[in-house]
Amino acid sequence: MLRVLGVVLALVVAVALVVKRVNYGLALIIGALILGVASGLSPHQLLGVLSVTLRDRVTIDLVLITSLIPILASCMKETGMIDGLIKGVKRALMGRGVLAMMPALMGALPMPGGALLSAPLIDEESETLGLSKEERSFVNVWFRHWNFFVYPLSSSLILLAGLTGFSLYTLILMNILPVVLYLTLGYLVSIRGIEEKNRPEKHGDPKALTHILLGVSPILLTVVLNLAGVHMAAALLMGIASTFLIGKVAPRKALKLLVRGFDWRIPFAIIGVMYFRGMIEHTDVFSEVYPYLSAVGLPILLLLLVMDWVIGFATAMPSAGIAMVFPIALVSLGSLNLAVVGILYSTLIFAYLISPMHLCLILTVEYYKARLHSVYKKLIPTALASYLIFLAFFTLMGCLLP
Repeated sequence: MLRVLGVVLALVVAVALVVKRVNYGLALIIGALILGVASGLSPHQLLGVLSVTLRDRVTIDLVLITSLIPILASCMKETGMIDGLIKGVKRALMGRGVLAMMPALMGALPMPGGALLSAPLIDEESETLGLSKEERSFVNVWFRHWNFFVYPLSSSLILLAGLTGFSLYTLILMNILPVVLYLTLGYLVSIRGIEEKNRPEKHGDPKALTHILLGVSPILLTVVLNLAGVHMAAALLMGIASTFLIGKVAPRKALKLLVRGFDWRIPFAIIGVMYFRGMIEHTDVFSEVYPYLSAVGLPILLLLLVMDWVIGFATAMPSAGIAMVFPIALVSLGSLNLAVVGILYSTLIFAYLISPMHLCLILTVEYYKARLHSVYKKLIPTALASYLIFLAFFTLMGCLLP
């Protein structure tokens, strides 16, 4: 019974700490220690699990990759490549096209407060087209979150691949159709009805495409190299090096940019994630939890979905939810097929999307001085409709999978 209570306490404490904005790596380490102590592990055994975690190949890969992604984004920003990309898009597009494209582009750059980068970029066009503050908020939030489903440099997708064992690109292929429907639905409820009256006809600037391609070239190089079989960490290093070459950065300045772009909190969080997973596997605690779950009379998958919604909504951190839910799902269900992974992952993302703790939503509403409840009138129904599409798609996939 003590071990069962330990599982509950570990999850509650970890979620509570993340809600309080404690680094979720530290929160998960504390949760793992609670679980280990409740399972009767000695301090030596607790350190032993940590040692195994730190030497695990998946841990090392994830730490390297998630350390390099923000460095790439920071180098692109510091060398002016992001500014060039933005100028290129604004010269190539006008009106409704800019509204969707700017948040989508900024969503591809893993930067803290990224919503504040895209919000001003669509402000001028939004004003011209007569969008309300609430409509602008919806557009900025909705179109920047495609990256969680199909972007190869999404930390959440990379973590999901590491924990489940599925290829990153298998997960991306799985999500392509539903994410197209997600974007289409967002377009239908927000952009399609906008009228562009009395606007001068604008012809594409031939130089705009050059700016756009140059701006995204480090990301394209990274993805192409990885698809060709180069390890993601090595591909990211090549992408970072390309920013220095394109930006003509001196070696001394390049070193400063590397140091400036490094964020210790991200690799530390990965260590917490993997330690929590390792503790669940080492203690085999769920062999004792099963009888209690069976007594409830509800399917394990349904209980996992409830966990998904609670953790995703409460923490508004998809990676924290992935770290807590998927190790439990793996030991509870024995193995995970793509359909189950898709259902659990999409549930976390949509719970995060509508959470009042969602930083992108908070920053966007604050920037536009919009009313959150008015934004929710469009955001929640659209998110729930899109979520049902994802559920239907993955349920059908589950029926077709062998």
